[in-house]
Amino acid sequence: MSADGRRRTLLLLTAIYGFGFVDRVVIALVAPEMKADLRISDFQVGLLGGLAFALINTLAALPLARLSERYRRTAIVGVSLAVGSAFTMMCAGAMSFWQMLFLRMGVGVGSAGTEAPAHSIISDLYDRGRRSSAIAVFSLGVPIASIVGAYVSAQVGQNYGWRATFLVLGAPGILLGLLGLLLMIEPPREATVDDEPPLPLRRVIARLWGNGGFRHLLAGASLVSFASFGINTFLPMFMVRNYGLNAADAGLFFGLIVGIASGLGTLVGGFGAERLARRDGRWLLRGPALGFVIGAPILLAGVMQTSATSGIALLFLGSFFFYTWMGPAIATTHGLLDSRTRASGSALFLLVIHFVGQGLGPPAIGFASDTIAASLFKNGDFAALCAGASVDAACVAASAGGIRYAMILFILVYLGAAILFIRASRGAPKTGGSHR
Repeated sequence: MSADGRRRTLLLLTAIYGFGFVDRVVIALVAPEMKADLRISDFQVGLLGGLAFALINTLAALPLARLSERYRRTAIVGVSLAVGSAFTMMCAGAMSFWQMLFLRMGVGVGSAGTEAPAHSIISDLYDRGRRSSAIAVFSLGVPIASIVGAYVSAQVGQNYGWRATFLVLGAPGILLGLLGLLLMIEPPREATVDDEPPLPLRRVIARLWGNGGFRHLLAGASLVSFASFGINTFLPMFMVRNYGLNAADAGLFFGLIVGIASGLGTLVGGFGAERLARRDGRWLLRGPALGFVIGAPILLAGVMQTSATSGIALLFLGSFFFYTWMGPAIATTHGLLDSRTRASGSALFLLVIHFVGQGLGPPAIGFASDTIAASLFKNGDFAALCAGASVDAACVAASAGGIRYAMILFILVYLGAAILFIRASRGAPKTGGSHR
């Protein structure tokens, strides 16, 4: 494959992944207004941002990954984004929690095919020595799309309402999916005969699960995903309640934090850990572990601030250290597999971390927020008196305290993830290499 074709395919995969991510997290961008309009609780917001999406997403991801090991992967990626974005647009018409829940499940089906098959394509585009950095570039789709999505949602939501946000963010995804279908190049699969069938799924699972380092990596990545999806789903709402920002500004700062901080963290994590691993392979995972340890106290300090200026600065800096892990984690997983099993391996890895992270993280932090807020509220039944977006001073104070203390609990989860990443690194070679 030509260098231009390789770059074009990576660029389109990155853009598709970014739009797929916006479809995942758009709930966070519209949460304050949607919560008030539909009169739902933090726990229900968490379900819409988490379990409703992740349950179907994880169930659909593995069959799509298996298909991508038999058929054209670029087609599966492009069509998947188009389907997910179409359901995102339909969310604009939801009139109740249950309607939105159903439509979010449809988004989950579409987004299921935009990640694991893409990882497989990238691993056939680049050799082992360049995979971590290539996946880091691919992961930049998330921060770039987060910045664009947050800006667009802030402008559209402020002028036309939260429903219009779904329409504006969903439509470009349909067009991009079709464009990718036409322009992406399917790379040849590494060191396999085209007619050779993929390994049975049970053997892929056995190969991964039989590696003790992978088990620790999977557990650590699941904790990171659990904390990150939980915190990010409620970060705009946290800034509205505790920093006094309006919904548009909170959404914009959310995009900048998730976008720029995660972009820098992803690049530093991918390229930096890859560079360190050339001398000592254990640093491919120890680098992200160090980031978790440094970032946790910084993010805790940000959550405790009452000033938006200092709080957002600390949230930005802390978030940078939490986004260093994806490239090294996927590169480590792919190092245990071959070209015919990497899509399934990625899907299995992502199935677990997305179900634990996006499926359980947002509703868990929403439940914690509601529970803590109810304990702080001294004027009666918090759920009944403070439903939706109550302006009562006692409700406002309890809601602000509830989400703050819930976020503190979730930040501490990163320290457990650091321990698991260090344990996962013990099986890595002490000297790196660039072989496939």
